[in-house]
Amino acid sequence: MFRLALILFGGDALVRRWKIFMAAGVLTALLGILLLVDLVDGVADVATWVLGAVLLAQGLVELVVGATHARERRRFEMLRGAAMVVFACLVLDFPWDNSIAAGILFGAAFTFNGLIRIASSWLIRYPSWRKSNLIGWAYLVMALLLLTNWPVPSSMNVSLCTGLALVAGGHILMRGAWRLRRLPRGSRLAAVELYQGTRVLPPDAAPPSAEVLAANAAAGHMVVHVWTAVDAVDGDQDRIRLPLIERYIASMTKKGRVSTGHVALECEDGLYISHHPRVRLAITQANLVDHLRATSGNDHPGVWLPSYAEEAAATRPSTHKILFRAYNRAYLQAFWDAYRQDDTYNLTSRNCSVVVTQAVDAAMEGVFADKPFWRTLLRLALHPDVWMAGGARVRAEAMAWTPGLALDYVSAIRRITHPRHDLKVHLSRWWKTRKARRLRVD
Repeated sequence: MFRLALILFGGDALVRRWKIFMAAGVLTALLGILLLVDLVDGVADVATWVLGAVLLAQGLVELVVGATHARERRRFEMLRGAAMVVFACLVLDFPWDNSIAAGILFGAAFTFNGLIRIASSWLIRYPSWRKSNLIGWAYLVMALLLLTNWPVPSSMNVSLCTGLALVAGGHILMRGAWRLRRLPRGSRLAAVELYQGTRVLPPDAAPPSAEVLAANAAAGHMVVHVWTAVDAVDGDQDRIRLPLIERYIASMTKKGRVSTGHVALECEDGLYISHHPRVRLAITQANLVDHLRATSGNDHPGVWLPSYAEEAAATRPSTHKILFRAYNRAYLQAFWDAYRQDDTYNLTSRNCSVVVTQAVDAAMEGVFADKPFWRTLLRLALHPDVWMAGGARVRAEAMAWTPGLALDYVSAIRRITHPRHDLKVHLSRWWKTRKARRLRVD
């Protein structure tokens, strides 16, 4: 959440407030430590009820909002809202004592995350794979502890996880605030500078807001095109059905062919970002594991395709199109000018999804700079899509950016920066939809 706030508000808005974020991080970590040390004297119960109430409120709002949307998005948001409500009931022990169920739920989540981290770090071997591997084993140890009565009773599982989450969140806030402290005033593309270690725009190069808006109007809309891995397979009969794998990693055919999908970014003024290997990689089920290694041995010369029209004509139209009206064209161009100097392509560490997600981060920087800071920050903290975007980023950095993860991340950013309606309008639309259905039934 902190990194997304850094992108949306811009570095300068947060640099001025680094001491506040440092203090918030310290307080959050101390609260988590308090919960861990003092689980049995009632303090933990208060924190658990607060957490459950927040989750329940978010779930109910998500159900109301989801009921007003179209088919696919409605199903997705209704399912997400229902999951939040169920999880809130587990936390609140409603309608009965859910301590055992909560322990199993948390244990399953930690086990899943741990196995994914261990497997992906071992297979891909990205630069920080050893650290991610250790975190994966820590998840498995935590899952084992949650399924036993040690070091705390099973009734305290939720409080234990809440305390650990607060400590981890406080650490992230303090680390981010310390990085902000070292960032000079007026810094641009702060997310790239802080997390990739490269500066791609001079501190004084940012144009005034009016000029940014004028440049965006001249550039037109920004569109992120996604070709899913499933769409690349010709004919359902030839495809091996692997629901999660083909959604987030690759699709496979009975003949041994593997497709990973593709992502590209387009602006209506002619800017087009689409990264491919210069020579098409012959990926099969037999050599897929070898290609997944994020090592220099898998680096290939790359090529930047010139336009969406040519790419769609050569292959097929994109499966998904995510359109942005509000974005920072100057920052996007600055990022692109720096990134395109190196066309090296690596299937896992420097691919089409990597460049597009970083380009979207650059284009989104500062889009909330003119909004009330604290009120907007509170709205972000309570926005479900903020946590979805953060989850997609964590999953990608623990594994690799893929078109499936990029689709989740960019779609969440789109919903955050381009809200369709407020809650009042959603309630009105839901009530009208309900009345129309009753009339059709009658």
